[in-house]
Amino acid sequence: MKKKLAKFYKQIEDATSFDINPSVGLTADQVKTRIEEGLVNKPPKHVTKSYWKILSDNLINFFNILLFAIAVVMVIAQVEIKYFAFLIILIINIGIGLYQDIRARKLVDKLQVVTSPRVIVLRNGEEIEVSSKEVVLSDVLILKTGDQIIVDGELIEGSLEVNESLLTGESLDIKKEVGSKVLSGSFVTGGRAKIVVKTIGRGSYAERLQEQARSFKRPKSEIITSIKRVFKIIGFFVVALGTALIITYAVQGKFSFNPDGTVQGSSFQTAITSVSGSLVSMIPTGMYLLTSSTLAVGVIRLGRKRMLVQELYCIEMLARVDTLCLDKTGTITDGTMNVSDVITLGELTKNDIGDIVLSLTKGTGDTNSTSNAFLKAFENNKLLEVHSSIPFSSKRKYSAVLLKNGLTYAIGAREFVGLTDEKIIKKCEGFEAEGLRVLVLVSSAKPIDVERPLSNLKPEAILVLEDNIKPDAITNIEWFKKNGVTTKIISGDNALSVSKIAAKVGVLDANKYVSLDGMPLDEVRKIANQYTVFGRVSPEQKEALVTAMREEGHVVAMTGDGVNDILALRSADCSIAMASGSQAAKNSAHLVSLDSNFSALPDVVAEGRRVINNLQRTCSLFLCKTFFAAFMTLLFTILGWIDSSYIFPYSTPNLYVWELLTIGMASFFLAFQPNNERLKNTFNQNILKNSVPGAAIQILVATILLIIHWNNRDFIDLETMITMTVMVFSFTSYIVLLTICFPFDIYRAVLSIGIFIMMILLFIIDKFAYMAVTGKSFFDITYETINGSNWWIMLAVAVGTISIYLLAVNLIDIYMKKLEREGKIK
Repeated sequence: MKKKLAKFYKQIEDATSFDINPSVGLTADQVKTRIEEGLVNKPPKHVTKSYWKILSDNLINFFNILLFAIAVVMVIAQVEIKYFAFLIILIINIGIGLYQDIRARKLVDKLQVVTSPRVIVLRNGEEIEVSSKEVVLSDVLILKTGDQIIVDGELIEGSLEVNESLLTGESLDIKKEVGSKVLSGSFVTGGRAKIVVKTIGRGSYAERLQEQARSFKRPKSEIITSIKRVFKIIGFFVVALGTALIITYAVQGKFSFNPDGTVQGSSFQTAITSVSGSLVSMIPTGMYLLTSSTLAVGVIRLGRKRMLVQELYCIEMLARVDTLCLDKTGTITDGTMNVSDVITLGELTKNDIGDIVLSLTKGTGDTNSTSNAFLKAFENNKLLEVHSSIPFSSKRKYSAVLLKNGLTYAIGAREFVGLTDEKIIKKCEGFEAEGLRVLVLVSSAKPIDVERPLSNLKPEAILVLEDNIKPDAITNIEWFKKNGVTTKIISGDNALSVSKIAAKVGVLDANKYVSLDGMPLDEVRKIANQYTVFGRVSPEQKEALVTAMREEGHVVAMTGDGVNDILALRSADCSIAMASGSQAAKNSAHLVSLDSNFSALPDVVAEGRRVINNLQRTCSLFLCKTFFAAFMTLLFTILGWIDSSYIFPYSTPNLYVWELLTIGMASFFLAFQPNNERLKNTFNQNILKNSVPGAAIQILVATILLIIHWNNRDFIDLETMITMTVMVFSFTSYIVLLTICFPFDIYRAVLSIGIFIMMILLFIIDKFAYMAVTGKSFFDITYETINGSNWWIMLAVAVGTISIYLLAVNLIDIYMKKLEREGKIK
């Protein structure tokens, strides 16, 4: 790494030297020279997997390798072809995983084109927009409020206020003047300036910091962490129990060969069939692949709703969201405003006010919704000569301009422009009580010092602006209320005004509002969970609110579109940015709404719940069989030392009905069903709650029938016992599926009935069609050994064990709810 970096710096040092004119930038020939020198900015890293990563994740893992190795040994043992059906399931799983991962990658790559960083560069005296990967060394970049700085450079014209919190953790804005260095990874909070590019690609500060310190790594997914932990445990038991079984058979002489190396009799084949049956049964084929493909399908579905997933496992957090923090602008309102009234307070006429506001807006170069409203309202007014300007800042809450005539004018929230006249304040409060936004224009004969609060300024006019409430805002807020998600409104506007708008769209407890103006962060954290609407919130206070809510155990989603939202977006469990917002906000978020559409958020949360809820159901089905096979392998290994005639009795075909229908088909269809249930408890708690009782009932079935056989081998021989066990645990596996599907809806009811009918049909086809042709059962069972009394035994075992299972499931559910009420689990 250090050698490559040193080589790269040497390449920059040896680059052709250009004299850069801040008014012209690079010429076409100079850009061509830089491209030939290879000094072009490295494109941003993809959040999607590489094709090699997709292939390796789906194909190369411990269990897949083990299953293919088992197949090779079975070929050597000349095992009958039907025993290899597990490979079909494995290959189908791999194929589905590859298909979904590749589809997800292509979709995300396509959507990323829309949100990939674009910058304004000056070339041949013209401002043009290019992608970040087209920027070359020595380019002149034009930066403005909301831009994320993508390269290291030096400021050559203008001034900026820059926030470097993504790099340093410090959230203070830093003033940058001509000659100052600016660093990639920081973002512009105010001003407009030109910089010349000094370092690009892997040599930039942010890239070096990321590669050396890995400071931007996101938290690991609980699901993947949980599944990997489960797989490590399963892997240990597969190896341990498989080894114990092989040793047992080796000691008993079941792995016998002729002197020439050929297989001796059927003993070797029988032993291999038994070992393969044990190992294949223990391995939850497709569980890991189902997880990644289910998440990939979630990415695809969100992509169709024009939501770009920038972090795959944010889908997991979406499912657990119980608190949604919204900025008023762009969510409840559509982000546009209209100037509804101008009230003059001095000698200036409304036309004079219009001239000043237009000149101030043009002079600062601000591009927010307020400035857009001013430009529209006063587009026909006269433009005055500007000497200097102070752009709007979310901290200052005002913007200002110094005109050539020596007078200074500022526009800002009444609390931040030094307003003291009680009559004017009451007039402003009257408008705020109606949900309107109020700004005050003030004047001074002296320039404004940004380092000091405004005071002793003359009020010139009240500017009243009206937000346009989105037509679907009420419906969206209602969805969150019905689905257990608390909505919090966090805004930089006046708290009373925001509260009134929140009440109009149905936000619960909208009357619980508070202004955070000047409130210390410690105090902000204390009241974070006491109020619904927060006004006059600074970027640091937004972050403190989100952090405090998370510390109370809430899973918090945050939406935002401006640079003032970045700190909070980084702190949230799941962050959603609007594509119409700043580049810095988009780069900091897990999800980006390409249509900047709040209406998609209910679908986004619902998709997260669908993915994770269904994944928990399907993983439970896989683990039932794994736990059953592990216990039975251990049991028959012990029995093998007592009586060498006992081997693990279940071959791979014995479990086909269970694996194909109540695991394979059920998990496939359950994974894609809509599911809005709010998640509770951890992933492991949920899958174990369903899988352990499910495995226990199957173990109980097999154990009871084994005991009956053990006590009366003439009444129920080994083949009969195996047949009875296969038929009963195939049925009881269906009962486990029913409980996992509960509560039923039409989709799950149809799926359950369909699987039951197919189960009956498979046994009928096996007995009356397959056996008629081959003389053997495909499922390796002997129907002819089942007589009248055996049917009653199977029925009694099934009814008894199912009763115990249902009682256990209910008791576990009651206990879990008790722990939940006591706050021991969430």
